[in-house]
Amino acid sequence: MSTKIAVICSKAFMKRINSIAQNIKNIQIDFYLYNQPTEAPVLLKEMKPCDALLFGGTLPYLHAQSVLSELPIPWNYIKQDETAISTTLLSLIANQGIPLNRVSIDVMNPVFVENVLTEIEYSGTKPFIQPISITKSTQSILQQHVALWNAKSIDFVITSIHSVFDELQALQIPAMRMLDATNSIIQCLEETKSQSLLTKSESFKAVVGLLEIPENNPLDNYILTKITTATHSTYKQVTPYSFELFTTAGHLQKALEKENLQNLMQQIEKPFKLAFGYGHSIFEACQNAKNALTFAKPCEIYILDEHKNLLGPFPKSEVRLALKTDDPYVLQMAKQTSLSPLNISKIIHFSRERQSAQFTSHNLTEYLQVTRRTTERIIKKLVDNGYAKVVGEEMTHQQGRPRTIYELNFAIY
Repeated sequence: MSTKIAVICSKAFMKRINSIAQNIKNIQIDFYLYNQPTEAPVLLKEMKPCDALLFGGTLPYLHAQSVLSELPIPWNYIKQDETAISTTLLSLIANQGIPLNRVSIDVMNPVFVENVLTEIEYSGTKPFIQPISITKSTQSILQQHVALWNAKSIDFVITSIHSVFDELQALQIPAMRMLDATNSIIQCLEETKSQSLLTKSESFKAVVGLLEIPENNPLDNYILTKITTATHSTYKQVTPYSFELFTTAGHLQKALEKENLQNLMQQIEKPFKLAFGYGHSIFEACQNAKNALTFAKPCEIYILDEHKNLLGPFPKSEVRLALKTDDPYVLQMAKQTSLSPLNISKIIHFSRERQSAQFTSHNLTEYLQVTRRTTERIIKKLVDNGYAKVVGEEMTHQQGRPRTIYELNFAIY
């Protein structure tokens, strides 16, 4: 099955992409053409169903950037880089024989031109460089080129904006478009196609959910129907107080992104536990769901993916914890302290989320959701092995013992 890619670009660039796309198997291109890059956000609303979106340059992408998060499909854009600039300058020198100091060039990032000139060890007078940005109109960039031409300061213009090229041609000012290397465009098309295939693959991944409710407080069918509708899942009743849900990663992700599931959970007045597992098979997903359920507290949702990353708890936060790690540093810590890699991962995330580097055992107990005695054992192992240190005390009440203040003594980033 071919991947349908919507391309937002100029008419001139359409011809370039069309000739190149013929060399790539299993892609179909739908073009949405603009006269000015500022029209890109409007063209987004005209797009028909497709698998991915590609912008024919950085400028149209920047104009549409603020609304891209709403798209359910992956997107990409053809980036201007040193390769495009060096290819264009080489073409200019070989075919026009014009010295660089007699050229005006507009680019997204002037540093790229500087980098190319440095790489070729160019020591002469540099070309006139006009930076492009979404805050500067294409008309003002055109006027800068024209002013240099009228002042007889240049003999040629290189432009990254197709509408500017057309107007320069109409004014009979010698000009050429920036040349995007064929390999760069092929790579971008292949990358966009791969993003689409990966998104589809991830979306169809098997997901099993486990829902548990107290035996003395059964869940009515209306609530169960709302949960299965929100997650687009089917269900099987395992016991009178537990259910298995079957859906896909794509459906669950949408339910979480739109907060449909979190909002529904907050409306349920009865305590419950809900966990989901991802997997490459129903069996693997079910095992991961069972493991995730052991972390779930009442009215919380956890997810364990196929890489043993624990996500949650929803709706309070979205913490990613690795239950499996190959990091030799974490494994060495686990070996020295006799703590599990999971606990070390939790402590690292605890420290990253805090505004202060200092903490008390009470702070850590609340985060880990364990008993105070368990937390004190964990802290003692960290201190004994030099991974934490005592830095002070705090008196929170007039009576009672002061709380010890700790600070972690290892890298967490």
